[in-house]
Amino acid sequence: MSDQGEKTCPLCAEEMDLTDQQLKPCKCGYEICVWCWHHIMDMAEKDETEGRCPACRTPYDKEKIVGTAGKCVRLVAEINTEKKMKSQKAKVKSTEGRKQLTSVRVIQRNLVYIVGLPLNLADEDLLQRKEYFGQYGKVQKVSMSRTAAGVIQQFPNNTCSVYITYLKEEEAIRCIQNVHGFLLDGRSLRACFGTTKYCHAWLRNVV
Repeated sequence: MSDQGEKTCPLCAEEMDLTDQQLKPCKCGYEICVWCWHHIMDMAEKDETEGRCPACRTPYDKEKIVGTAGKCVRLVAEINTEKKMKSQKAKVKSTEGRKQLTSVRVIQRNLVYIVGLPLNLADEDLLQRKEYFGQYGKVQKVSMSRTAAGVIQQFPNNTCSVYITYLKEEEAIRCIQNVHGFLLDGRSLRACFGTTKYCHAWLRNVV
């Protein structure tokens, strides 16, 4: 096969690892795994004959191949070490890249952010009803914007803001199209897609 990682030994049909693939036992180019080569040489030694290439029957140069096998082991060890270092560098680079996303906000297309809502409507259970935002689709969650102390955040004109999470994107779009610019108690509501931050566990490379 053309892909070295998928080569198989023609004698035992086992996959050839990097050590096997680096071993070139015969000039004719016929490749076998290290185990099969040792087996051929052991059988030849018992029969007091020469170990030969199964393809062209040329005698194997045992001393040369043993030396080559040693080099192969060292080469494979170096390759594995290099791969490990590259993997560690890639992991560090990925973690650093994720840290830069800590302050980045991402548009959530099933989340609607509404500003300009009168304070007398600042009731999460009320707002998800069919008379209000429930008429545009399946409301999964309603969250009033609150301060760090948990109090509903008020704007200077006695209004507040709210996040409405819908089941589907098209429901959020329908809400935005109907709510944005709508006059309520003489005030114009503003609606747009809400944003969220990246998952903290993902940023810490935990998942």
